[in-house]
Amino acid sequence: MAGDDIQNVTWPKGKTLFKQGDKGTAAFIVNSGAVGIYREAMGRKIPLATIRKGELFGEMAVVDDSPRMATAFTLEDSALMVVSADVMMDKMRKADGFIRALVGMLMKNLRHVHESHTPKSRSLVDAVNTLQRQSEIVTRFLQADLPQKFRNDLETRLKQLDVVMKDLRRLAMAHREEDRRDDAIPAEADLPH
Repeated sequence: MAGDDIQNVTWPKGKTLFKQGDKGTAAFIVNSGAVGIYREAMGRKIPLATIRKGELFGEMAVVDDSPRMATAFTLEDSALMVVSADVMMDKMRKADGFIRALVGMLMKNLRHVHESHTPKSRSLVDAVNTLQRQSEIVTRFLQADLPQKFRNDLETRLKQLDVVMKDLRRLAMAHREEDRRDDAIPAEADLPH
């Protein structure tokens, strides 16, 4: 892509657009389709967001010249507007000094929020996925040196919770069409392997 271009590009489902830690060379606007965002931490892929039509992503690494905070990939066949770093920086240079300072401050604040951000559910499937991730955190607690009675009680409750989680997932998937809200968080099964 030429340095001063804005291009419309179509990518197939599963295409990695950028990886966590990469230099930001462009920002993206979704024209159609959906893009999944996830972070890698402690050996896990943590789903953060689903970006849909009209939404912008990838701009922070371009504006503040810091590494990408997360990985982006197409959740489905997607058409995106790709805005080069040169175009974005040219627009920033032309902006009023106050606006540049404000954008810089907002970017810094947003980066700190993302470091501790827990995605908010927008659908029943999101809520079930969030509960599943929380259950996995509790399960990892079993790796600690625990008194046997406490370990047994916790294992029993986690088995009961697993049954409930499977029922909730089946219910959420069976009634997915009735929940008209878009999922905010991609399912871990949809993340690239």
